Amino acid sequence: VSRRLLDPLAEVGATAASIADGQLDLRLDVGDDKELAALAASFNRMVAGLQQRIERDARFASNVSHELRSPLTTLRSAIQTMETRKAGMDERSARSLDLLSQAVDRFERLVEDLLEISRFDAGSVHASFEGVFLGELVLRAVEGLPGGDLPVEVDASATATVVSADKRRLEQVIANLVSNARLHGGGVDRMRVEEFDGRARIVVEDRGPGIPPEDHDRVFERFFRTPGTGRSSDGGGVGLGLALVAEHTQLHGGRAWVENREGGGARFVVDFPVASP
Repeated sequence: VSRRLLDPLAEVGATAASIADGQLDLRLDVGDDKELAALAASFNRMVAGLQQRIERDARFASNVSHELRSPLTTLRSAIQTMETRKAGMDERSARSLDLLSQAVDRFERLVEDLLEISRFDAGSVHASFEGVFLGELVLRAVEGLPGGDLPVEVDASATATVVSADKRRLEQVIANLVSNARLHGGGVDRMRVEEFDGRARIVVEDRGPGIPPEDHDRVFERFFRTPGTGRSSDGGGVGLGLALVAEHTQLHGGRAWVENREGGGARFVVDFPVASP
């Protein structure tokens, strides 16, 4: 009798947990239980209102980001024109031009990251998956990054590892992890590709002070900064880099986490399933 009485409440709890995990299209169905009908109706109205608000905020961020693209393109063109005359500028003017160019770079990254985040929030992400050799993809992605060579190790267990990946998004994960290590972790100390128990892993270790254990989950939140260190959850200086790492990894059926290394430094790990042969 107790179990029959508590089953509807268990369903309420399970549905609420799924909604908290992001499944906002779920609604509560209590069948013919008149006692819970009012609760279910209020619960469903609350979730519908929450979903509408999130979708509205995502559309707003997307629209603003699109509108900012045009003036940014104009700014970038003007800066490129000015840079052709940089040799004839005095030192102060040349320095001001460099600072302006850096600010526009940062602004462009923010706009692109906001657009990508808004796609996830609106549920309009369109991914194109294909089988790729993970080690080769990581090596190619790293070669295309600015700043010289990086120490990349492909473990013997991962030399033939194939994953189903959206290459653009997985390359962005790698770029954001490397950029985060450079900006906030003193640079990349080691980068490793490995396969463990049917799971593929990309590991990026930095030379920084590490991250407080209580912030290991929060560092993947949007615009999060570790108190007292100025370290943001950011792969490009705008606070969205690691948030996108988490979103892209989840899109691949995996997860991302961070742990501290013995002797100092942080170890960022992205883990996702290996594709069937």
